[in-house]
Amino acid sequence: MKLYDQNLSVLILAGGRGTRMNGADKGLIKVHGKFIIEYLINMSKKFSSDVFVNVNRNISVYKTLKCNVIKDVLEDYQGPLAGIYSGLLQIQTDYLITLPCDGPLISDEYFIKMLESPMTDKVKCAYCNDRLQPVYALIPKKLIGSLKKFLDNGERKIDKWYNKCGLEIVDFSGKEEIFINVNSEEELLQYENEIIKRLLG
Repeated sequence: MKLYDQNLSVLILAGGRGTRMNGADKGLIKVHGKFIIEYLINMSKKFSSDVFVNVNRNISVYKTLKCNVIKDVLEDYQGPLAGIYSGLLQIQTDYLITLPCDGPLISDEYFIKMLESPMTDKVKCAYCNDRLQPVYALIPKKLIGSLKKFLDNGERKIDKWYNKCGLEIVDFSGKEEIFINVNSEEELLQYENEIIKRLLG
């Protein structure tokens, strides 16, 4: 039986301030009349029935979508590790796979490649063109104690915690389009046509 048949939850990270989008909630960006995150939720459901979205505002809007909504247990927007920790506290499965709300060109290939090799007690993280993609990761729930201790010590650097846990890299070299993210209105316009193709596909 494949890992994702019964033992995987998905967490879409949408809990940031949206600073580079003039404070806009990037999880609620619309293209062609549809939230981008709806596409991400629907794709995630191919791999798990337990799909969560980590948010810190506009919670009532997110609750209208077909997903579970998780707010950070730490106050004041403390970054993706705070969202991951909040997710690990909630899931009932042994593994959590993460992706950001502002990566509209992600495809099934991300999930398939991350899940194709046996899972260990380490963090698996996507790597593309000489660069770690830290919010694209597969994390065992059993690491929750390690993460709590890390956060309690005031640490917030995601790659530092990954290395502390033991890190396995999943190489996506040549697939950089999967990890394109939208951080500005200009980038949204730049990728709008491709995003629409994905949404309507």
